[in-house]
Amino acid sequence: MSDPALAIEASPPISEHTCDHCSQPFRRVQGYVYREGHAYAVYIASCYHHDGHEVFIDCVFSPTWDDDEDDRLTFGCRVGPVAGQSDPGATLVAGAAAFTDRPFFGRKLSREEGLKHPLLGEFWALVDHVLVHDAVVRDHVYGPGAEFA
Repeated sequence: MSDPALAIEASPPISEHTCDHCSQPFRRVQGYVYREGHAYAVYIASCYHHDGHEVFIDCVFSPTWDDDEDDRLTFGCRVGPVAGQSDPGATLVAGAAAFTDRPFFGRKLSREEGLKHPLLGEFWALVDHVLVHDAVVRDHVYGPGAEFA
């Protein structure tokens, strides 16, 4: 399910926000993901209460994390209820669509670009890891105390 080489930073910051669309409060978690001890990606998980419990997860990848390099790219997905399904589903969306453009995100991939990108498999592995190992995200999507083998 999730890549054992990945690890989320300990105690990633959680912030409280108000949704611009529905005025409901939501939580956002932002943290580094490490692969074999090295900074691999940053995830931003926005936990909304639209149509039930849904989360938008944006992942920023960079091979260097050097502020002077233009090597970052961002994928995005929505995880939440799907009509006719008992379990939540995930779908690729435009990367960081809820955020203004800034160098941190680098190139924000559209859904169409993301579907063709060579890092798509790594993005889904990272999303799986966040859904299982970030307690705020896991509890928001699957309910308090959800556990995965």
